[in-house]
Amino acid sequence: TCPYLAVCPAPLKFFLRAMKQSAMKWLLLASFAFASAEHEHVELHGSGTTNPSKFFWEIMSLFEARAKPTVVMTYRAVGSSTGQLEFIGADQGYEPYNDFGSGDIPIGATDYAELTDAGITVMHVPFSLGAMSFFHNVPNVPSAGLKLNACVLAQIFNRDITTWDDAAILELNPTLSVPAGQPILVYHRVFGSSTTAGITTYLNAACPNEWPEDQVGSTVDWAEGTFEAQGSGGMSAAISGEEYTIGYIDSGHGHDDGLSEISLANSDGTFQTSTEAVERGGVQKAAEEALLEGVLPDDPTADFSAVSLHNMPGQYTWPIVAISYIYLRGDQSSTNYAGALLKAFVEYAISDEGQGLLGAYNFEAVPNAVRDVALQAVSLLELAPGAPEWSFESADATQGGAGQLDFVISGKRRAHDEYAIGELEDEKADLSALVA
Repeated sequence: TCPYLAVCPAPLKFFLRAMKQSAMKWLLLASFAFASAEHEHVELHGSGTTNPSKFFWEIMSLFEARAKPTVVMTYRAVGSSTGQLEFIGADQGYEPYNDFGSGDIPIGATDYAELTDAGITVMHVPFSLGAMSFFHNVPNVPSAGLKLNACVLAQIFNRDITTWDDAAILELNPTLSVPAGQPILVYHRVFGSSTTAGITTYLNAACPNEWPEDQVGSTVDWAEGTFEAQGSGGMSAAISGEEYTIGYIDSGHGHDDGLSEISLANSDGTFQTSTEAVERGGVQKAAEEALLEGVLPDDPTADFSAVSLHNMPGQYTWPIVAISYIYLRGDQSSTNYAGALLKAFVEYAISDEGQGLLGAYNFEAVPNAVRDVALQAVSLLELAPGAPEWSFESADATQGGAGQLDFVISGKRRAHDEYAIGELEDEKADLSALVA
């Protein structure tokens, strides 16, 4: 009966004003409680490829130790395909299951088009490079190593070449001594594998006559007489477990397990191992060439589905290079504080400090020109209105007062586990120096 406060009788007017003030007070308290809850901890969750998972976990552990307010961050290592599925969220109206995805393969053209048609800006953030290679267990190989090119490898995996004393192998390795008619035991990955996609793409690019396009993919129909290996661990065990075997695996994993790498010919005809290529800058060179030739887009919002860092030109370029991406959605305006934390996470991953962590996991940093593409993606993120911008305080430069404010990731804060591991690494280095 009193729709407007100005025309109400005085007693009722005072009552309604008190009620209004009380309601506003509770609304402010509720807003403060919400903001406080947001400040209590911020969560970020991702999923995808297993290859850089340890790199992600290290960064997340550092953030959880260094951040104020508290952050909770997780990453599920489920493979590139599952990471894309959960990032795209096609089965729930293109609502993602996570805050970001990651993969060693770009999002496919069809998925990219459907996301774009749905008004979703998708971005690829290239953040690491990894070499893939072929490994063997042939005893008594000459010190120069075992040399093979793409066409001979294609014939081996197609079972057109079945013995180690085949003329094509001996032509490349004239001093190789193996028993007459010694069979080649060929192992390949089962299920979807980004490594399988990498090596089959290389074989097709470098020798299409022997390895046609219909044999390219994360799963292919292998020739009869080949053997299955499940996962990188299964491949490594298969190669090391029996003499005269051959298989493929990411190079860092293979060398960590003590496997013998094949010296591979690149597009310029240079024979080298991935270790030699890394020392010569050959892995990063593949990414630089791809960017120069337009194979790798310089716009992070573009369609990356055709990107391939295989058989790129250059004297010392490694011919089988995987590039790993973080998948981002440009619009983070509905993610509250998670979008701001995501931005800080990606910024750190592509920073000098973050890129410096990759070597411990047998990956290579992206070259500066490629990092510029990643930085562009960060700059295009649209955060929620009023969302904070995280800043960083380095371990070497104290920011008095400012370093203790909210939304600062401070290198001056450390978890005891990180400290203890650092002490052990220092002691290990000292002992290694004494032994040497």
